[in-house]
Amino acid sequence: MLLGAPGVIDTLDALGVGDRAIGYALADLDSGEAKAHPKLTHNTTDWTPSKEYLVGAAPDLFIANDEQQFSGDGAAGLDDLRTLGSGLYVLGDYCAGASAKPSVDAVYDDIDALGAIFDVPQRAKALNDKLRGRVAAAAALRGDQQLRVASVTIADGTVYALTGAGYQAVLNALDLKNVFSDAGANFTQISREDVITADPDVIFVTYAGEGEKDAAIASAKSLFAGSRASEDGRVFGQDENAFQAGGVRIIGVVEQAAKDAFAD
Repeated sequence: MLLGAPGVIDTLDALGVGDRAIGYALADLDSGEAKAHPKLTHNTTDWTPSKEYLVGAAPDLFIANDEQQFSGDGAAGLDDLRTLGSGLYVLGDYCAGASAKPSVDAVYDDIDALGAIFDVPQRAKALNDKLRGRVAAAAALRGDQQLRVASVTIADGTVYALTGAGYQAVLNALDLKNVFSDAGANFTQISREDVITADPDVIFVTYAGEGEKDAAIASAKSLFAGSRASEDGRVFGQDENAFQAGGVRIIGVVEQAAKDAFAD
């Protein structure tokens, strides 16, 4: 079994089947998975796995974080999976040409599906019960607060509003209003002025890798100086790797977002 991103192993571990994985794509996102799982010997830094990598690994199943990981165009395509007799499961229902639902229900659905695939349905049910409890406890921290939030990423000084399924699912789980919910696309370029004018109570900014968190927050505070969130020190980081991993990692983001947003 191959994984579309290293963090997917967390969900498989939670189901007790992590030892069946042999490798993953997006190896640059490895935050210790390879060291913790010595069997993960086949990997690639590419988001779209190469044909050579796929054929060499010959997996019985590929768990992708987006169907477009098999877009072809020089990389491996769905026909290559079929030729190998490999199955494909797409986390979060991120299918090409169709929007995934912006709800943590997608996490529970994935766990139920993986529980069926690996013949551990009772483990899946127990895990989902636990995860639902964690989300409910996180949401309870809101009390009667009604907060407006900007979820963004910053790349080379350019700002993008994040309204895709995973990002919005976290906000929806906590009843937080996304000030850019009408942006019209999952990943939309906006200006710093747009964020300042929207004046959100809280800003979540993504970063890739734990070492980048402080820099991402500092950049956002500086870029959005004058906004209420920046002036009040209410700018918080969210690990992009967790969104790529999906599954149980999304629940961790929900919990941290609640602690950040609803802190006194």
